Amino acid sequence: MGVMQKKSFRFFPLLSAALLTTGLCAPVASHAFPLDVAASGFAINTAYMTVAADATQQGEGARNFIDSMAGRAIEFLGDEAMSTDAKKNSFKKLLKDSFDMNTIGRFAMGRYWRSASPQQRDEYQKLFETMVVEVYSQRFSDYQGQRFEARTYRADGEKDTIVTSFIIPDQGSEIQIDWRVRYKDGKYKVIDIIVEGVSMSVTQRSDFSSVIQRGGGNVQVLIDHLREKTKG
Repeated sequence: MGVMQKKSFRFFPLLSAALLTTGLCAPVASHAFPLDVAASGFAINTAYMTVAADATQQGEGARNFIDSMAGRAIEFLGDEAMSTDAKKNSFKKLLKDSFDMNTIGRFAMGRYWRSASPQQRDEYQKLFETMVVEVYSQRFSDYQGQRFEARTYRADGEKDTIVTSFIIPDQGSEIQIDWRVRYKDGKYKVIDIIVEGVSMSVTQRSDFSSVIQRGGGNVQVLIDHLREKTKG
C-alpha cells in the first residue's frame, strides 16, 4: 500500500513539520505571587504538560502504527512465492485492520450521503471496499523492493495525527506520502493519504461527485457505477 510507486497512490478510485515537543516553562515560584495564584498556575502548567505528553504519545503511536502497517504490506508484496489471491486476502485484512473504511467511504460520497437510503449506504460501502481491493490487487507487481520510512508526525486536532513518510526507490527522488491517522476507541486508523500535497480522499470525493452529477444527482448512479467496476 504505502510502498508502491507514485502511480499506485491514486487513493480510493486508495513532514517537514518538527516533532512535537513537550518543553514548557518551569512553574512560577510561590514567593513571586500569592500562594493561591502560584498554586493555580502550577495546576494549569501541569495540566498543559500532561496534554502535551499525551499528544506526543499519540503521535509516536501513530508513527509506529504506520511503520508496522508498511512492514506488513512489504512482507506480502515482496513474497514472490505468494499467489495473487493470497496477496489479495492479505491486503483485505490490512484494510480491515488499518483503515477506517466507513469514514473514508462516507467522506468520498460527500453531501450525497445524506440523501442516500440506509440500503443504498450499505451497498455503497461494500462496493467501495471491493473496488479498492480490486484496483490495488492489479498493482501488486508495481512493488519492486522500494524502501519505506515513516519519519515525522504532527498533531492535527485532538484525534488526528499527520505522519510523514517517504518511499525510497533505488534510483530517483523520494516520494513523500502523508498519512492522516485518527485515534479512536483505543485504535489507530488511516482516514486519508496525501501524496505530495494532494489528498487522495478529496480527489476520490470529486470523482464520485462528478459521477453522481452526470446522473442527475441520483446516488443510485454511483452505486451502479461501482457495481459495474467490481463485476467479476
